[in-house]
Amino acid sequence: MKRITSYIIAILILMQSITSFAVDIPGYEGGINNENSYKEVVFLTGEPIELEGTLKISIKDKTDERTEQYTYKLDNKKVGASLSRTVKLITTFETNGKQTTSKKTLDSYKETFQIGKKKYEVKTEDYQWNQGQVVQDTGLLQFYAGDWSARKTYRLDKGREEITVQTIGNLVGYDSPWSATETQTLQYIMNYENKVTGQGAWEGTAVVETSYNKTKDYNYVENVPNQISFKGGYILTEKHENTLKYDYDLPVITEEGKMLWRNIGNGSTQIDTNPIITRLNIPALRDIRGLASEKDILLIASMEGLPLNTTTLGPSTPMSRGDFAKALVGTMDIELPVEEETSRRSSRNKVEKLPIYIDVPKTHRNFKYVEAVSERNIMQGVGKDKFAPDRALTRAEAITILIRLLGMQNQAPIKNYTTGFQDDSSIPTWAKDHVYMAKQLDIIDNDQYFYPNRNITKEETAVILVNFINYLQTRLMYDFRENILNN
Repeated sequence: MKRITSYIIAILILMQSITSFAVDIPGYEGGINNENSYKEVVFLTGEPIELEGTLKISIKDKTDERTEQYTYKLDNKKVGASLSRTVKLITTFETNGKQTTSKKTLDSYKETFQIGKKKYEVKTEDYQWNQGQVVQDTGLLQFYAGDWSARKTYRLDKGREEITVQTIGNLVGYDSPWSATETQTLQYIMNYENKVTGQGAWEGTAVVETSYNKTKDYNYVENVPNQISFKGGYILTEKHENTLKYDYDLPVITEEGKMLWRNIGNGSTQIDTNPIITRLNIPALRDIRGLASEKDILLIASMEGLPLNTTTLGPSTPMSRGDFAKALVGTMDIELPVEEETSRRSSRNKVEKLPIYIDVPKTHRNFKYVEAVSERNIMQGVGKDKFAPDRALTRAEAITILIRLLGMQNQAPIKNYTTGFQDDSSIPTWAKDHVYMAKQLDIIDNDQYFYPNRNITKEETAVILVNFINYLQTRLMYDFRENILNN
């Protein structure tokens, strides 16, 4: 059954068998948006004109194809400019393991930009556009990149004048539970031609960079009153920032078509969303007081990654595989599987879905968490349809799971290298690349020994999960946001 959901700015993608393509900058015209409005900049008149208004997006999915329609209504009342645009794109998908590639083509297009008495018009036959993109899914994160090229011809005065805009565009980004970034860069070359007189031809260039950033921060807030049942708790604050920067080199032209000088400059604008604030639960744990890792344990427990309602954790006791699965689900926003509701009549003929592992029945305390991480290939069984949910997890196994979630294990040296730990020779071969990268990314401490085959404790689990969260919040975002924009 096909369904269409359409509303201003916010996009709800109805996924069937198509891998989610996490593109957070709307469309491919160099614009940014929040819950209420959309902004972009145009350069057709010899100076940059910032426009603002609404963008309506409609998305319809089939098995391996998507149809997107963008409807823009923008203006700049200060200079008397307005723009209306309708774009329809068709995307086809091809999945190969954890990678999905897409090919996007233009189906229909109509644009009218008016300033004063001048009207610039584009129709479908005046616009050639195509884009390719690839997404790699690690089970927790999505990394993606894309490129597109276009040639758009604006016609003025019934075709007597033309402006042709050549565009080269690219995007790169990632999406994670604790941060997300996408950057689009568009390079424009604009050529004006008078078809009647053949005079007054000019060329201009512009570069537009748009960036979207999602950040989720945690903060411990102590209560001011002393006579209260809890001393404080954690708050999560999620923010979305959207920035548009542009550089331009445009001609200043008289009405007679004579160029006076070059208009060279830059500008920027931004638009943010209202922060989303979530107050986390207050853990009842009491046997962690005074530990150096107390705040880390409280944070993980607040997200139900560790027991929330018990007073005794046993921070030095081993972490089981099943409990580690629960910790990942709680801290990384991993969706739990939902059983479909059925009527009494249909339930008679329905074949009940069996558990993935024979040693994790539906009655096991961690059943839904083990199912969730297994369905996304975040954790794997131990063989012969077993998961060993109550078996203790080693430090090497825990780190391997986390680095595999990032997909960073392949960044380790190929051969003849050491992790730098004095017990390097004790690290299992299958874990060495993961341990090396965890140390490089500050997910594990730079101690003398790693103790790879020792069971990881609940306290140690909390510490590495907080380090993992901090990596997603800061270092990963910095690499995408700052390095790309400043190159």
